[in-house]
Amino acid sequence: MAWVVILLTAATLRFWRISWGLAEGTPFPDEQFFTAPAAGFVPLTWASFDPPNLIYPPLTGYLMGLGVALTHASGLASAPVARKAPQTILVSRCVCALLAVATVAIVGLAAKRMYSASAGLAAAGLMAVVPLHAMDTHVANPDIVLTACSALTLLLVLPLASSGSAWAAAAAAFAAGLAFTAKYTGLAMIVPVGWAILEHAARTRRLKKALLAGVVAIAAYLATLSVFCLPCFTRWNELLDVLDFHLGNTTGRAFWSFNHHLTPTLGWYGRPYLYELVASLPFALGWPLHLLVLVGLTVAVVRHELADRLVLAALLPYFVVVGGAELVFPRYLLPLVPGMVVLASRATCGGWRSRRLSLVVYSAVWLYSLALSASQVARFSVDQQAGVVRWILRARSVAGIGPRVGVPRLAGMRGYSYLAVPLARAGLVYVPLANGHWFDRPVDVLVLPEWKEIEIRRDLPPGGAQRDLERLETGAAGYRFAGRFRSSYLQRDFYTWLDPAFASDLWQGEIGFAIYLREPSADPERR
Repeated sequence: MAWVVILLTAATLRFWRISWGLAEGTPFPDEQFFTAPAAGFVPLTWASFDPPNLIYPPLTGYLMGLGVALTHASGLASAPVARKAPQTILVSRCVCALLAVATVAIVGLAAKRMYSASAGLAAAGLMAVVPLHAMDTHVANPDIVLTACSALTLLLVLPLASSGSAWAAAAAAFAAGLAFTAKYTGLAMIVPVGWAILEHAARTRRLKKALLAGVVAIAAYLATLSVFCLPCFTRWNELLDVLDFHLGNTTGRAFWSFNHHLTPTLGWYGRPYLYELVASLPFALGWPLHLLVLVGLTVAVVRHELADRLVLAALLPYFVVVGGAELVFPRYLLPLVPGMVVLASRATCGGWRSRRLSLVVYSAVWLYSLALSASQVARFSVDQQAGVVRWILRARSVAGIGPRVGVPRLAGMRGYSYLAVPLARAGLVYVPLANGHWFDRPVDVLVLPEWKEIEIRRDLPPGGAQRDLERLETGAAGYRFAGRFRSSYLQRDFYTWLDPAFASDLWQGEIGFAIYLREPSADPERR
């Protein structure tokens, strides 16, 4: 019964609001990176497995494409398939959600195999309510796929370390290979496989057996890559260019990474590794689970049993790679969550002298995580954008303002504010505003996304955007503040204290808006 409740909770959090933005024609723009290859699976041919680019490895597109092909063949989706079609995006999101629920079960089995049945149940319960994992399923993306592969690798390394058999080596290497074909940072998952082989060799002193396991693991790993990422071999020049592109983005300030890179405005922890520990992980996990994870890590280091060493071997290499980047999307840390949750559950079930105290602590962490996850998932919506449009229409009928609505650009593109489509449908004119040029073309209403305001204060060097914002807020530009739509979640003020960027994110839809109306005295036509 406990497992049923856990899996139902996991499924509810991950499927609730999963169709956000589709009926309105405003999904997250970046989803087309994965829905484009997925749409190519109808009709299903060999060409379907040749992705248009290698910005990401093809496994995510394959899984989503097979889901699209299956629903189309079964008649559940009869309309023509296109990369931006609502049905294609919805099926792709559902594939992520199903993998996320499966990950909950895999994490529970891994903790059970490594520690105890009670630890397995506790780990599955915690994984079901991890806020960022529940949130990330609402956008078609590879991080959920990589997290599932990381959990599967964690499940399979203990049998390898215990038996050292060639079959166990092949199974663990297969899971690690899947991780790479989901996302290039999944390369780190080969480390715990190698560590498990070394653990068995050190304990049994059977070097020939360890050598055989190593050869089999390498062969299985390469075979997995050749099946699920064949273009990585046939288009290796493109692969090298893509890897160089990603390296440049993670080590410098990419043009699209505002609110998602390290900056001196964050203070003493605005630097690699510290930021992840102090800000990103508390936000991704919720601060109570984060503290419990730290306890679990401490217990693992102190006791350093075989299972502890294997989990640490899975966590440390990935954290070293991702934590050292200048680009700090919290979802990049998701592959760490299975191992962290396993250690947290182990600490809860075996690290407290009082069983009653451990139950109280676990229950408090679980309930808080559930509430935080629900409050975050509730923000996947474009209802705010519809509310902004209705507000403007009412203001037009009362004050007789014009139809021109200016919106400062987000990440250089118009789609991220989700306002262009509803404004056009309402007969209003959408006017994108570039930094430093907000007031070059007079608009009747200026809608400032909170994400943009945070970007200006958090990231941008002194310049045109700061001057625009100052003129807007002081009224020097001829606009007056008229209203605000805010996005909130559990303890939002605490998390935005860690980093203002945690107030909202573009991939959630509900990003907050401030509305400014042009003063009649500032418009020559109204004088």
